[in-house]
Amino acid sequence: MSEASSAGSEALTCPKCRGPMAPVTFEEITVDRCTTCGGLWFDVMEQRQLRERPGSQVIDTGPAQLASDPHPPAEKMSCPRCTAPMTRLKDVDNRSIEYEYCAVCNGAFFDGGEFRQYKDTSFLGSLRHLFGGRSLG
Repeated sequence: MSEASSAGSEALTCPKCRGPMAPVTFEEITVDRCTTCGGLWFDVMEQRQLRERPGSQVIDTGPAQLASDPHPPAEKMSCPRCTAPMTRLKDVDNRSIEYEYCAVCNGAFFDGGEFRQYKDTSFLGSLRHLFGGRSLG
């Protein structure tokens, strides 16, 4: 993981806390992380690409335990890339994971700590698939 240079790209503002976001690169994929709350902005499909990469959870510096309702209402969050209103979605693999999505530019915002949970769900789902859908517990 490395801090990416922001030459040629405008710095984003966090849609949650309005703090500055800084580019962070894992392998060749660069995402934006809020320097205040640790939220992560993913451009089109970056979260899915990173989800399958071993070790990519290091980009998420947010808390291990999430607050019971860390989200302001989605209609009050604007996309940091195109300023369109964002919509709150539930992950199809784990309905307890919610994130904000921009239907205009297809970006996604995860609160600090949520990407780690999203990635853990992917790992558990892979194990379930490997073992024929049986419960691992």
